[in-house]
Amino acid sequence: MIQREDLAAAASVGLLHYRQVDPLLVFLLQRDVLAKRQAMLAQPQSPSARANGTSILMAYLAGMLAMVTAALFAVLFTTRTAEVVGVGALVIFALFYGAGALGLASWFRHQGFSAPVRILTALVIALVPVALYSLD
Repeated sequence: MIQREDLAAAASVGLLHYRQVDPLLVFLLQRDVLAKRQAMLAQPQSPSARANGTSILMAYLAGMLAMVTAALFAVLFTTRTAEVVGVGALVIFALFYGAGALGLASWFRHQGFSAPVRILTALVIALVPVALYSLD
């Protein structure tokens, strides 16, 4: 890679004028950046980089559906079976649902997808109030 000192040395021996050193250096650096960018774009992309807007939208919708399902199961459980089984079973429900969400998040992280990991960890965080309510 050409440095400013190289161009200054060329100017000192009379190959170019001193005022041409900086514009020539800027030109050479821009050309180098452009070549690196084109080489990077020519490389094959990972699965997470290939994800388009539709797949990310579907992942967010699936995450929202999972959160709503967890909330509905918790409400259904507390209204119908809390007196019979006890509220302690709600803790077990929240723990199993949270463990399943963390397992899926781990699998998605291993596959290289970032959006489902964020959604599933948000699901686990959303289950914390349910677990705390059942412990109360």
